[in-house]
Amino acid sequence: MVDSRMTIMGNLTRDPQLRIGSRSGEPFAVLAVAVNNRRHDKESGRWVTTGTTFFDVLCWRDMGANALLTFKKGDPVIAHGRFRLSEWSTEKGTRANATIDADAVGPDVSFGTASFAKGSVGYGLDRVDEYHPEEEIPDADRLEEYADENGEVSDEAAAELLAHEPAA
Repeated sequence: MVDSRMTIMGNLTRDPQLRIGSRSGEPFAVLAVAVNNRRHDKESGRWVTTGTTFFDVLCWRDMGANALLTFKKGDPVIAHGRFRLSEWSTEKGTRANATIDADAVGPDVSFGTASFAKGSVGYGLDRVDEYHPEEEIPDADRLEEYADENGEVSDEAAAELLAHEPAA
């Protein structure tokens, strides 16, 4: 299997969402990113959008916790990681989903400024010496404690869950 890596620049189509891996049981964040395909029109002298490609960017461990706290719908982002294309058939035809398992994600400062705040020691899931999955990974029942009446988990609650700190 070819390990294809790619970098994308686009905008979030919704706030980052907390998910739990069906096989791993580990929490992660999903960033839905729209990438506009643009070209320069020589006649008008302007850049024109010729289409949009949508990606789900998966952010695991600390990166996931940080993404949930950092980004919101509409934010311009840059993401780099391993590309996968999943296809399946439905009654309406063939469907596809473009996914990037992120190695890195950050704000695109071409359109504004950003600041950086380093996480504290022990923050997140990738502190291997402190990480005991059988004790610490939340299960679906525990997620319900963090959900609102619509079943959604706030950014703050998700970050606490990912960092394995009790919710306030």
